[in-house]
Amino acid sequence: MSQLVHELYAPIQSGDARPLAEEVAERLRSLVEQGVLRDGDRLPPTRDLATRLGVNRGVLLKAVRMLEREGTLRARVGSGITVVAPERAPASTWEPVFSSAIRRVSEAEASESAEPLIADFSRLAPDERYFPYERFADLLAETGRRERELWQYGDPYGLPELRREIAARLSRTGAPWTEANVLVTSGAQQGLDLLFKALVDPGDLVAVESPTYPGIVPLLRFYGARVVEMPVEGARRDLSAVAGRAVKLAYVMPERHNPTGVTMDAAERRRFLSVLGATGAVIVEDGYEPPASDLAPLSALDPARAATLGSFSKELVPGFRLGWVAADPRIVRAVALAKQATDLQTPLPIQAAVRAFLAEGGDVEVRRRRAEEVDVRRRALAAALARVLPEIRYLGGTPGESLFWLRLPAGTSGRDVARRARENGVAVSAGASFDPLGRDIAAVRLSVSRVPVDCILEGVARLARTLLKREPRAEAVAIPTI
Repeated sequence: MSQLVHELYAPIQSGDARPLAEEVAERLRSLVEQGVLRDGDRLPPTRDLATRLGVNRGVLLKAVRMLEREGTLRARVGSGITVVAPERAPASTWEPVFSSAIRRVSEAEASESAEPLIADFSRLAPDERYFPYERFADLLAETGRRERELWQYGDPYGLPELRREIAARLSRTGAPWTEANVLVTSGAQQGLDLLFKALVDPGDLVAVESPTYPGIVPLLRFYGARVVEMPVEGARRDLSAVAGRAVKLAYVMPERHNPTGVTMDAAERRRFLSVLGATGAVIVEDGYEPPASDLAPLSALDPARAATLGSFSKELVPGFRLGWVAADPRIVRAVALAKQATDLQTPLPIQAAVRAFLAEGGDVEVRRRRAEEVDVRRRALAAALARVLPEIRYLGGTPGESLFWLRLPAGTSGRDVARRARENGVAVSAGASFDPLGRDIAAVRLSVSRVPVDCILEGVARLARTLLKREPRAEAVAIPTI
């Protein structure tokens, strides 16, 4: 028992970039594998064990859930946590050997909490209450009955009618796209993956903004790309690291950049194209939401080099998994080959129903109602931050924008702030999620796209207690109206 007490209760000494819960899980798993913890042994109470390991109870519970899923522990209410250690197979038992690509991609840390959330500022997803599900279900049934060919294999480029609609919408922004320039994907994430498949070899230079969209980070690792950072400095990008280099692909969000919420002005767009054009890169312009400005997109300014990546996830609902790539026909052909090798096609019934929904203007009312609500929430969050956390600077939070990029004091762990805030009932996104190299930067992102107005002030107050370790001023904040 003395060995058990010594090895089990020794504090965790975190020495790498892995989530702390994984380190705790590895400690407990190792003790089981070594026979220190045996089948049927009960672990100490979670609060006691967490204290002795030097971690919070939420981290310990997350580690326990990991080990439950793999069958090493069993947790039962009233019975505590029990070790499950069946006879181990011989060391010579076959194990799959995974590719170097999949080994480079680490699983995202689960954002779980034992406590209910007061405010979830972590999600950039549309509020589904404003989508007319009944009408869309009718359209799905109607198109499915009327167009039987939708139930067969189709063109990997996508439904021609939907491609024409997407091209027409993009052309209204100045991009010279036609149906031939558009390929429909299973969400914008697949579109980005297909562009990597078509363009990027291991060791190629890929230029990304810093901070950047979290979904590109695992792709950079999976495809073995070498990252060139373009630090975001307000509405400008520091392009000094890309100048004079051969870059294969450059990923950029000129409109409502995620996570900072800042939009490039016209001069910065021209400068960006000039510098990146000299590198030879294909420029991937992510328009994850319809543009809010009247500025010409990069694809309108340089259609040969700039590819547009888009999605209906933020405009309609994420569950459709419907997006597109619009680009020079040579790039679209290469992406179509990658698409055929991936999933053959995006489901035609969903494409047809979305096309019918757009044709009758159903998306216009959805966007209007959501935009009004987001603006009310945006102003409420801006007012709450000004009153409760005046010392914290942020980017974003401009009219029509749901994102707030909070810059924390130098040396602050954004990952630790996000973890402790969640334990206090508030979810925010750690800056590390948006860093192309996975560094724990001193920032967090807040989104109001799904947070009810009456929860915003309390959410900010709890975030302040987490961040500043003091009781913030709790005076009521007036909620702006439209």
